[in-house]
Amino acid sequence: MTRLTFAVLRGDRDGRVAVVLNALATAVGVLLVLWLLAVPAALDAREARSAWRAGAAGDALTVAVTRDEFGGRLVERFDVTAPDPGAVAVAAGIPRLPGPGEVLLSPALAELTRTTPAARLGDRFPGRVVGELGAAALRFPDELVAVVGHPVGAVAGPGRRDLLGGPPGDGGEAAYLLTGVGLVVLVVPCLVLVASVGRLTEARRARRHAALRLAGATPGWTARMTAVEAAVGAVPGGVLGVALATPAAGLPAAVPWGGGTWFPADFTPHPVTAVVVAVLGSALPVGAAVLGHVRELRRPPVPPGDRRVTARRLLVVLAAAGVFAGGLVAAGELAGRHRLLLVPVGVGGVLLALVFVGPVGTWLVGRAVLRSRRGPWALLVGRRLAGRPVAAFRAAAGVLVAVFTGSLALTTAPALEAQVRFDDGTWRPGAVVAHDVGAPGVDAARQAADVVPMTTALLVSRGRSHPAVVGRCADVATVLTGLVCAPGPAVYAPGPLEPGLRLHDRTDRSYAAVAPDAPVRRHGGGPLVVVDPELAPSLATRPNSVAVVTTPEDRDVRRTALARALPGVALTDRAGTDAVGVTLLGDLERVVLVGLAIAAALGAGGAAVAAVGSVLDRRRVLAALVAAGTPTRLLRRASRAEVVLPVCVLTLFACGAGVVVGVGLLSVTSGVPDGTAPVLTPWIAAPAVAGAVVALVAAVAAGWALRRVGITEHH
Repeated sequence: MTRLTFAVLRGDRDGRVAVVLNALATAVGVLLVLWLLAVPAALDAREARSAWRAGAAGDALTVAVTRDEFGGRLVERFDVTAPDPGAVAVAAGIPRLPGPGEVLLSPALAELTRTTPAARLGDRFPGRVVGELGAAALRFPDELVAVVGHPVGAVAGPGRRDLLGGPPGDGGEAAYLLTGVGLVVLVVPCLVLVASVGRLTEARRARRHAALRLAGATPGWTARMTAVEAAVGAVPGGVLGVALATPAAGLPAAVPWGGGTWFPADFTPHPVTAVVVAVLGSALPVGAAVLGHVRELRRPPVPPGDRRVTARRLLVVLAAAGVFAGGLVAAGELAGRHRLLLVPVGVGGVLLALVFVGPVGTWLVGRAVLRSRRGPWALLVGRRLAGRPVAAFRAAAGVLVAVFTGSLALTTAPALEAQVRFDDGTWRPGAVVAHDVGAPGVDAARQAADVVPMTTALLVSRGRSHPAVVGRCADVATVLTGLVCAPGPAVYAPGPLEPGLRLHDRTDRSYAAVAPDAPVRRHGGGPLVVVDPELAPSLATRPNSVAVVTTPEDRDVRRTALARALPGVALTDRAGTDAVGVTLLGDLERVVLVGLAIAAALGAGGAAVAAVGSVLDRRRVLAALVAAGTPTRLLRRASRAEVVLPVCVLTLFACGAGVVVGVGLLSVTSGVPDGTAPVLTPWIAAPAVAGAVVALVAAVAAGWALRRVGITEHH
């Protein structure tokens, strides 16, 4: 059988093209699956490498963890003190615990400090750089991390036993959910593409097998020939996909997430996983080809692909809805990361339901075209869509999945983006603020820069608490947004306050009464209440926060001076706060764009291949119509309509399904509060428009196939 199959392929040019396309489609599918399956392991690897940053309590050392920012990039800073630095155990990638006046920097931060004036960055880490952190201690290659040693007592923070850390943490539910959903929504278009390639020469293969059976071949022989023909493309494709996974790991590793890219090793598949995916990726096309051949043998002698739709397909929709709803319920009731495992399964069920119900919609479109009675064109198109809805739907299957994916993403993304936190505008642009610095810290800050001292507290008014600062209004107005001072001491509040004001000092949990005759004036700034020091003298003498005014030209210099004077104290400003939000928002937008681009490319490829295969399978019928006098212009117009009409109608249905599933996903995504409504904008319809464009591309491919089989305007 193998020798006969190869002999047939040598004489069949279209068959050889189909084999090559089958190999490429299988390779792409295997490669995508391997990359997506590697994402959870890559997230776990990141957490394992950064586990040293949070460990068991103890008294061997003190660690103060703060997050800094430079040039829009986040800087993780660890200020440490230890009576005996050499006795503290450290994790892999950390040469040793730095002692007083010693610093460890990540390679990227070390390079940045070498190429940047010290007053802007390097002086934030006082001491001698004694080594660099290795890759085993970094989340990603370009991460900016500093471990700065100080004398005992110079830094306030929690006590730690060591820098070994504990078990790896959770990489984030959102990332795992995106991975699971992405695995489903990208694998299904891959399967559609592989199936379309496998059916590219279905009619010719069916006629060849019928001739062989007439010559004495048994059904088993033809089934084995079908398997060999499919395996000739699928097996090399699976091997090629696995072979490309490791050298091409740099492609997914270059997609930033969480502030940086990945190590290529994070996306190198495990050998067992690679073998399993390669075997399954090769077996699926072979199994589908053999199953289709067996079904053709058992089916009455009708043209290939001629299959009537039944109401049983609608039961798949009900089953998929049940599975998806069950996944949402399980995600709401269970705990832990694994509670989300059923959600991608439900999304996959919805996708399969769309594929199963698609022929029903195609049949309805065909019936509507036939009822329109618009001449020969309607007869050709309607008979094709209503008479062979399964075969006619194949060109729309991949597009349907891509449209569903796009509408799902456009439904969930705006609601998730709304939860990304940016600076609330309380402090003026350029103001750098440090809280909980203590009296020694305030003195050090005053020596380093011209700062505004303040005391943060809570203002209590008839049982209601308001965040407040005690400080001279004229000074606070230089760093606080919307504060306009008036002569004389007063309380400045964004809204009305009840009499009997008290200030709660969060440091020693004491209360101090505000002068009862203090005037309350309104200000148009943020939520902070400002109290002049004359009205609360006991708190005014104990400042615990400082702020410094900067300009774009001297921001880094003044921030560096403040960071050097206040080791272990977090500094906040608009740029630093917004850098976190920009990072999160960029991650979300990037993942959505990459996923949609891949889904659209796979859908367009599947639609084009299916359209070409439909023409090639009917070449004899089309040639007979031309010989009978049918205008070739009419045939070309009908072939385009057979592709475009089902896609344009079914994509609207897929768009609605994507919105419904997106709303369901929002209900279980961590970080989105209950009751958050999806932002339904006209852009949700954009995937349906894109689907129509893809359908036009597939229609052009169908026109090319007509010319390929010899049906041109000259006939």
